[in-house]
Amino acid sequence: MVRPSPRTLVVIQTDPTKSHRAVEALRIALGLGSHNEGQDISIILCGRAPHLLAEDTGDIVDAEILDKHLPDADTPHQYTPDIVTKPVTPAELAAAMESADRALIFS
Repeated sequence: MVRPSPRTLVVIQTDPTKSHRAVEALRIALGLGSHNEGQDISIILCGRAPHLLAEDTGDIVDAEILDKHLPDADTPHQYTPDIVTKPVTPAELAAAMESADRALIFS
């Protein structure tokens, strides 16, 4: 019998223009998701963390590391077509945390 992968939620609240921890958190999250093609992981970017996905990463601490780990911006989500990028409400964040088997919070 195949056991389902545990659902993992990664919440990144760190400002990527002020700390290297935001890039490191995203790198860790992407590494965790690579085990099962991202099907068992959700990543929520709060506060200024969505700047990790901006086209201009010049103000981001450790942007060169970020560039190594994100897919090519010209072909976003080429390996996982079911990736969804959308704003979430505090209630949706709470529901995501409740439904996850484990959560990692970087703040």
